Amino acid sequence: MAVAADQPAVTALRALALVVAGCAAAAASGCRREEPAASRRPNVLLVSIDTLRADRLGAYGHDRPTSPTFDTRLAAAGVLFERAISQSPKTTPSHLTMLTGLAPCAHRVGMWTDEHPPRALAPSVRTLAEELRDAGYRTAAFTAGGHVHASRGFGRGFDVYEHDRPLERTLAWLADHGDEPFFVFFHTYEVHDPYTPPRRLRQRFAPDLPAPLHAVVDRIRRQPRGWEEAHRAFWAAVDARDPAHVQAVASLYDAGIRRMDDRTLTPLLEALDHAGVAEHTLVVFTSDHGDAFGEHGVFLHDDVHLGTVHVPLVLRLPGVLPAGRRVEAPVGVLDVMPTVLAVLGLPVPAGVQGRSLLPQIRDDDATSAPPVVSEYLAPDGTVVARSIRTPSLSLVRGASGDRLYDLGADARERHDLAATRPGDLAVLETMLGTWEQRCAPLAAAHPPAFAAAEPDAETRAGLRALGYLP
Repeated sequence: MAVAADQPAVTALRALALVVAGCAAAAASGCRREEPAASRRPNVLLVSIDTLRADRLGAYGHDRPTSPTFDTRLAAAGVLFERAISQSPKTTPSHLTMLTGLAPCAHRVGMWTDEHPPRALAPSVRTLAEELRDAGYRTAAFTAGGHVHASRGFGRGFDVYEHDRPLERTLAWLADHGDEPFFVFFHTYEVHDPYTPPRRLRQRFAPDLPAPLHAVVDRIRRQPRGWEEAHRAFWAAVDARDPAHVQAVASLYDAGIRRMDDRTLTPLLEALDHAGVAEHTLVVFTSDHGDAFGEHGVFLHDDVHLGTVHVPLVLRLPGVLPAGRRVEAPVGVLDVMPTVLAVLGLPVPAGVQGRSLLPQIRDDDATSAPPVVSEYLAPDGTVVARSIRTPSLSLVRGASGDRLYDLGADARERHDLAATRPGDLAVLETMLGTWEQRCAPLAAAHPPAFAAAEPDAETRAGLRALGYLP
């Protein structure tokens, strides 16, 4: 259910909607309109916490204290989308979707591997950074590298694009540039596996940690020998058949979220306060995908069930977006780009599949929401799995066939109804086929380029650290 917002915030949002509607009408009629100066538009801070699933945050119903800063300073102060769905369970395609408003089936840029030449975003695709730089913004990105490497197309439109030490570099940049209109993209792998939080957080969130996991986490923290080795050692200590181990892995993940909330999100928000720009900055907080904890027999993020693709999405802009608003309608990460542009009163590039979420913020009608698709594409662009979700149903298509879930009765997608509800199954299969047909001409219009170079030694080390290269 949507929560009623305070009246001043609603009034401000309606005023913004009128401005945006007027801009759209002017564009449709072919007349010119006066563009407001970039200095009069809000700044934008886009925060992506890699591998953060929504249901492990307090504001999304988790019963553990993983996210006090997120809950109070973002969710309670902004608009929270209860059912935000990532379009991919993989870092590169999901983040490119976030920054372009195009689904993976349209941009077709997948993960870096040794077996396939690295693809890069087509030159014909416009990115959020390009749109904002052309509108007069200073643009900067501070990421953890790896699968968000600048050469894959992520660097386009950014005045500065740095890999490694993202928090340190973001804080320094904001301290020097807080007096000019900016767009900052911040990304971190901080909650990514292996889950090795410090002992104080383990004692709080996982006090009964099984001995093998306790030992391996201590060893990894005491003797770091590279993330590749840590990844292997951690999962070698996990017995996926033991419910105590499964719960322990999830608890370690929770502890890592709390560390991120304390050590990363809090300083980012405080930096806006110290620069005096918090009231004039649109903060967008989200993730590229989550992680599975054995719900469908798998861990990590190699499936398109809800545990893996349900991500947080919160937008905060004081005085414009209503504080405490919760939107129930399903939305996608591909809606981030057009929504940011709409909030700023800027036009959305032609061909974008995402949509502005301002109408959902004003009038949360979940029953009329369009379906949301997630796709797991192999590096060569072939489809591994897809899912499609309406407000009430979901279809998950993979190697084992099609599975149907009733989201009203089975929010965690545990009970397959494909055999007993063939009519509903057929409706969703038709919807998914329509999506694929609509994606085909976009893919043809934006054939991916090849990255300028193979990953260098530093990038390969980072990819191996995350378990993506052998």
